Amino acid sequence: MIGGFRRIVGLVPTVTTVPAALAGGYLGTLTLASRRHRPGSVTDRSVRFAFVVPAHNEAFGISDTIASLRAVDYPRHAFRVVVIADNCTDDTAAVARSAGAQVLERHDDMRRSKGFALSDVLPRLLDDPALDALVIVDADSVVSKNILAAAAGRIASGEHALQVRHGVRNADDSWRTELLAVAFACFHDVRSAAREEWKLSCGLRGNGMVFTREALTAAPHRASSLVEDLEHGFDLADVGIRVAYVGEASVLAEMPNTETASGSQRDRWEKGRAQFRPRAWSTLRRGIRSGDRVLVDLAADALVPPLGTVAAMTVGSVGVAVVAKVVRRRWDSSAVMATIALAGLSLHVAEGWRVSGTGRRGLAALTHVPGYVIWKLRRRGSRGSESTTGVDGDVWIRTTRNSESTDSPSGSGGEPPMKPSDEECAS
Repeated sequence: MIGGFRRIVGLVPTVTTVPAALAGGYLGTLTLASRRHRPGSVTDRSVRFAFVVPAHNEAFGISDTIASLRAVDYPRHAFRVVVIADNCTDDTAAVARSAGAQVLERHDDMRRSKGFALSDVLPRLLDDPALDALVIVDADSVVSKNILAAAAGRIASGEHALQVRHGVRNADDSWRTELLAVAFACFHDVRSAAREEWKLSCGLRGNGMVFTREALTAAPHRASSLVEDLEHGFDLADVGIRVAYVGEASVLAEMPNTETASGSQRDRWEKGRAQFRPRAWSTLRRGIRSGDRVLVDLAADALVPPLGTVAAMTVGSVGVAVVAKVVRRRWDSSAVMATIALAGLSLHVAEGWRVSGTGRRGLAALTHVPGYVIWKLRRRGSRGSESTTGVDGDVWIRTTRNSESTDSPSGSGGEPPMKPSDEECAS
């Protein structure tokens, strides 16, 4: 009996290191698959589009976004720009009209969020038979000139939901945004390229999403949670529509370079992911039972912790393996688990840094990762179980733009998180 108890106790190091090994192994496998992927090259110019820009009090910078959308390399008669001025208290609508956009003003004191805005307006736009597809772009973004031609090529080949590459517009602002650029490359470039290589669903990232009329008919946009993009991606998968990755086109968004704005975004995103987790587990079980690999992978992606958390888990697993070695005077299976975790995470981050194009600045930014992990854990601990102010899903929570912030972007206290509507948010 004593021997059996010792064997059980002996399994503790291995059991505690398994979660990190699973996460690291998953990320490492995706990384290897991404190296085989090549961006598409087929373009088309026959699909009729509308850019849809949800905006809440974006008068300051929305004209730049509209100018970028109007400058795409596509027949001018085959697309238009529509701004949803949602519950605005500034001059967003007037500025957008002056910049050449069609403006739909929306006022609803009870249903206030990006998700509600899209759910209300998208069906109205699709009443126009001249539209074939809609492209959702955030109000602080610029797009590559080939975005519509690349999307049209994928639609012509039979795809109905797309996600273009999502990157950081202001990567050179500070070490914070450089680190975000690397994290985005991990989450959006590396993982999405792997899923496209395997013909899985890369999921939706909130910005640069493309839907055909058929996709929105089969799965109408009803998502209104803090992670409305993640939610709608699952809705599409439920009706058999995968989200294809368009890595040859891009949308670049401004990312916060201050700790205050970053912390607010992190709180909202983490609350949204926590609320969504039961559906992810349910989808995983359903995918396993039905043998649907798209559902299994989509759920796994939603359940894998952010990179910062995986890094903390990996460090912990290495510590457990070392302690086990000291106690037993030999390496055991916990060392194998720790090695898998460390190798997978290191490979994933290295590939993300490579494809991010940040060079030496990106490497320097990675030295701030330990401080970010500590900041994240401290913030989570101080927040506890209380609801964070302003994270409810039924209101617009607009992140302060960098040009409007009074915080210093170059401080060293704490690392910024990803933008909540992305997701991976990656870190």
